Amino acid sequence: MAKLLTIETGFSCNSRCNYCTQLDFRAIPQPDRLDLPTADLLARIEWAARNGYDQIGFSGGEPTIRPDFLQLVSHAKGLDFERIGVTTNGRMFAYPRFAEAAVAAGLDAWTFSLHGPTPDVHDRITASPGALEQGLAGLQNVAAVCARRGVRAHLMNNQILLPTNTRHIADLVELLAPLGVRLFMVQPFIAQRSNVADLGRFFVPYAEVVQAVRAALPALQRYGARIKPYNVPNCLLWPLGREHVESQFYGITVYREFERETAGEFKAFRARQWYRVDDCKTCKEMCPGFRIEQYPQARMVDELRAAAEGFAAQNPRQPGDGPLLVPGTELLDAASLAHALGDLGGRHGPLGWMTAAMERTDRQTMAQTASDLASQGLLAELVLVAQPADQRFLAQRVVEKGSFEAIAHLLRHLATLRQAGRPLPLLRLLINVGDALRIESDGEVAAQWRTLLAALDEARGDGPADVVFAIPNYPRGKAPPEVERQSTEHRAWAQQLCVLADRARLRPVLATLEDRRGLDSDRARAMALAEAEFAKVLPVESWARRLFRPPLASADMDFVSWMPPWLFERWDLAHAALPAEAVPRSYADAPDEEAFSALRKVSVARTAGLRIGAGRFGGARRPAPPTD
Repeated sequence: MAKLLTIETGFSCNSRCNYCTQLDFRAIPQPDRLDLPTADLLARIEWAARNGYDQIGFSGGEPTIRPDFLQLVSHAKGLDFERIGVTTNGRMFAYPRFAEAAVAAGLDAWTFSLHGPTPDVHDRITASPGALEQGLAGLQNVAAVCARRGVRAHLMNNQILLPTNTRHIADLVELLAPLGVRLFMVQPFIAQRSNVADLGRFFVPYAEVVQAVRAALPALQRYGARIKPYNVPNCLLWPLGREHVESQFYGITVYREFERETAGEFKAFRARQWYRVDDCKTCKEMCPGFRIEQYPQARMVDELRAAAEGFAAQNPRQPGDGPLLVPGTELLDAASLAHALGDLGGRHGPLGWMTAAMERTDRQTMAQTASDLASQGLLAELVLVAQPADQRFLAQRVVEKGSFEAIAHLLRHLATLRQAGRPLPLLRLLINVGDALRIESDGEVAAQWRTLLAALDEARGDGPADVVFAIPNYPRGKAPPEVERQSTEHRAWAQQLCVLADRARLRPVLATLEDRRGLDSDRARAMALAEAEFAKVLPVESWARRLFRPPLASADMDFVSWMPPWLFERWDLAHAALPAEAVPRSYADAPDEEAFSALRKVSVARTAGLRIGAGRFGGARRPAPPTD
């Protein structure tokens, strides 16, 4: 079986596709500095050759705008890779000399990213006028050069499916197949922390994908072309005819931009973005399952309710505890969000809703929902998870913009409602101590904080508002500091936080969870000592009987959830163990190419009667991570 390594070259791009997960990175001044240097990429190409890869591809960003792109291709050609490819918007290949030079250097495979058959569709998605015209010219140039040189061109197209272009799959086949494209990859919009707020406007149900592929069957048959689905279970498309559908292949390895020496070294979220249905239990198809964005809304609400009920039963709240805090609503649509919070408010009294304003439901609707619930006496607090731009996220060397801007947008909508006489819940900013202290030392964070406070002042008017501080855990794998020697520093930091709150006319509070399951004894002791010192200066509020963690806010949902890991981390090792009779799906955890290869030999996917499984997200619970 061929082994393909795709190398991410960086984030620079000459388009601004509205669905792109990297737009935040490109907003950074001089984004080209985030691209890997030539020497690193040459080393990765050589790593691939040493480790048995016979095909190599380059992705970005847009690899072709790198000044060293032709050098990278030529270097790969000199190492005798059987196929050298690129994922591209095609615009650079509109220059005939560049297309000629790329083929001469050894490039022979192209995955174009053309998302619509007309400029009105494609160029709106890419936010780049003329992008489709250039992409098509690039495709034509590549085909002509390869034909003249006798090079077999492997031409594919990758279409991100959005509400504006899903119905145009057939039109793209009609447009691109005559130019030599024979494989049409389609994949729905995928939510991540950086773009989950766009899920509401970019979500396409699987049923619409199947309908659009069915409409493309005549064109596929006419040109002998095939559909290759990504993040769409094969079993949904097999009824359309297997001769028209190419199976998903997950043996591809990606050498990601932020990885240091070995491809695939960062695996924290592997196989956690999908859920299973009952038929998955007997299916041997090479498919990870159903994307979590497609998880039934009713099931999300049921599991949120069940988690709240279980928590309330195990943690009876006492007078003075405050409202039950509800996190994990990022993937709920507007109707489900209102229903879930209303139901929980009716069952457990006025609630607190914890959100970073990065949700599938748009912020104007979020504001309206909060006001409606407050007017019904069902929502007492709105706890806004404030995270500034953070370069440490996911161990990448790029910056995530954080939630300050999103919260400010939500607060402005709340301000409009307040000015119209609508009631609002108590507004509270939740921020970890380390990030709060950055406000004084980091000019950019300070500017974001001032913007956030201005929006908060609009929303609260003359009413009170709080800033809630939480102490993050000490990292696992490292010895905690000698906290006894830091008591003076801790009290000084707490004083700084009080000054920060006073300047903003906010009431300062230190939130604690008390329960430190999952922390080793040394770190638990260090946390307790640190909190004790901060508590000598700051008022303390325990959330031990208030804050619960539903499935959609669990540790393995951090790829999309904005629930703060610096607050929740002490629970990360406390999940129930995997039942003895439950075996994790091997296709989700296969460690090597041999396992993938064995699983691909048989396909027994059933095509009807799909049922949601009984476990969390339709499958067995994953095993608890090892303790320290």
